[in-house]
Amino acid sequence: MTVGTDRAATGTAGRAEDGVVERVRRYWDWRAASFRADIAATPDREAWRRAYAEAAAALLPGRAAPLRVLDVGSGTGFVALLFAELGHEVTAVEPAAAMREIAAKEAAERGTGLRLLDGVAHPLPELDGGFDLVTCRNVLWTLPDPAAALAHWRGVLRPGGAVLVSDGMWNTWRHELRLLREGLRSRGGEAVGPRFLAAYLGIRRRLPYYRGLDAARARRVLAQAGYPSPVVLDHLLPADSYQAGTGDGYCLVGARTAADRAAAPHES
Repeated sequence: MTVGTDRAATGTAGRAEDGVVERVRRYWDWRAASFRADIAATPDREAWRRAYAEAAAALLPGRAAPLRVLDVGSGTGFVALLFAELGHEVTAVEPAAAMREIAAKEAAERGTGLRLLDGVAHPLPELDGGFDLVTCRNVLWTLPDPAAALAHWRGVLRPGGAVLVSDGMWNTWRHELRLLREGLRSRGGEAVGPRFLAAYLGIRRRLPYYRGLDAARARRVLAQAGYPSPVVLDHLLPADSYQAGTGDGYCLVGARTAADRAAAPHES
């Protein structure tokens, strides 16, 4: 088992976008410990492992394991660890240091290999490329330009490689009213609602998917980023896949980069 943590340059973006990205990073750095408690409350971790295994097989039929997987915005490592446990070679990119520390500890406790990089989703830190699969879970809503980020990730994929997005409808008006009324405490007992609203109040208009992504939105942004014929894979997840009360829906959507990709389930 090896866990490596590298610091890497993240490139230069516009000042306004940098300010948004930094504000998001600071919030999730603060949120890391309580977020770990919330992730631990995911109803059925094994169901997610099965879903990701089946999604990878559907998107990359016949590609020999182990796959080279890049998990972007990895947080405390939920997705990265699942793919590592499935026997794949995983690199995880995460800008919040406290999140990376938790992910490294989780990897050590589970005895899984995981390479952790300090970096943002767009532009990515320096990588050697040649990945079979790029994954992101609950990340696109935090980005100022999700389509540009997804297009950027194509540059690290092997020919015929794929991207797999899991996300949901998080910050609906109903959810925000609940935050204001109840404060919303994490599973660790910390009141996270007010801090979340304060952190995102000044930047949410610059986040096109702040309210979240359902399957239709995920397919649309993938198509905008140049991925042909995105496919919905929601059927691989049970209805209670996310912890109760976190959102108004979820989606699992993927797409291959090659123009000659084979037909996949639920394509329309």
